[in-house]
Formats: sequence, structure tokens, C-alpha cells
Amino acid sequence: MRSTAFQTLEMQDAWTAHLQDVFQTLEIPEGPVADNVATSVAMYCRQYHPQGLQRGDLVLLIARAFSVINDRAVAHRALASMKPHRRHIDRWLEILSELDHFPQLLPYFSLGVIRPADWAGAQLDRMWTLDFSILQLSDAEKHEMMLYGTIRAIVDHMYVFWDATSGEGVLGLKGLDTFNVEAGRKSRQTLTERKDLLHFISDLFNQQKISRDWNAVPAFMNLDL
Repeated sequence: MRSTAFQTLEMQDAWTAHLQDVFQTLEIPEGPVADNVATSVAMYCRQYHPQGLQRGDLVLLIARAFSVINDRAVAHRALASMKPHRRHIDRWLEILSELDHFPQLLPYFSLGVIRPADWAGAQLDRMWTLDFSILQLSDAEKHEMMLYGTIRAIVDHMYVFWDATSGEGVLGLKGLDTFNVEAGRKSRQTLTERKDLLHFISDLFNQQKISRDWNAVPAFMNLDL
């Protein structure tokens, strides 16, 4: 039987080899820096995502790793390869190396469900976007109770964004009508209406005002209007 240490090294080597393949597709030049980044990202993946990751998750991790070492050119190239991120590259570069709770946020970041705002009318460091139109639901989640549980799980990861400002800021919301979906050709099932969804999210944030000792709660902005 192979030792645990050997198995761990083997898993890390597998991650490193896969990451090097991704580096090639992103045209990241070979060398000591790329090797060190691949090794560190492999260790991160092995620790936090032992079941594996989607390619988008890996590319965002690579962008974060190069952002941390201040190689913005490579980080920019990685972000530019991702459709949900290429329109907000400068904002991503500002926050990627600073975010806490990154393992929990990664799947939402990589899909673009949660992303930093890029809107001239707001203080950018206080505005984030939650885009329901990108949210991918399983069949089991396409029921009202499961849907609200999923939304709560997402929103619970976002409160930390406004801790530094004691709750002041903006949450931009897109795709609020996404869940008014047809259940079949002959019937129409509304999982949640816009006003109900807004009320639910508002309640979640108001609860945080007390528990996190905020002075305010983020204002909601409907970005579909």
C-alpha cells in the first residue's frame, strides 16, 4: 500500500501537470515563475477542491495567483479568456488578491454570478453585482424552497464585502425575473416573483445589520431597468 505522503505528492503532481496544460492554452511562458505558480495553485486545489474543478475555476485561480505576485499582464490574459470577466478586468485585478473566503466564493466568481461592479455612478469598492441570469440550477433546485435555500447560500458569502464599510454600499441585481420559468409546454410555473426575491434578500441583509454591527445595509439596484 502506498503511503499517504506518496499519494498526496502524486495528487499534487497530477494537478501541476494539468495546470501546465492550461498555462499552454493561455500562452503563459514557461519558466521558474510559471512552475512556482503551478505548484502553489496545485497545493491550493488539493486542499480546498479535492473533488476537482471546472476549467473556468482553474483559470480564475491562475489569474488570482499571478495577480498576487503582481504579474498583471498574465492575470489580465487569463481573465480576458473568460466571457463573464473580460468586461470587468480592471475591477477583477483590483480585488482578486485581496478577497477572503475565496474557496467558498470561487464557483460563483468563475461563473460570473458574483462579480465586482463597474458602474460609474457608484463607489466601486462598495458595489458588487449578483446576476441570477447566470446561475445554473439543477432540476432538484428548481423548486421554490430549494431555490430560496440556494439563494441564501450565495448571499451568505457576500456579506463580508461590506464589513469594511459597516454595511454601506450597493448590491446590483440582474436577472430578477430569471426564475419565472415555464414548467412545461402547457403550464407556467413561477418559482419566485421579483418583489418576493427582493424582499427575501432584503430580510437577509437586515438580519446581518444587527449580527455584524453594521451602521447601514447595502442599497439594492435593479440593473435590468
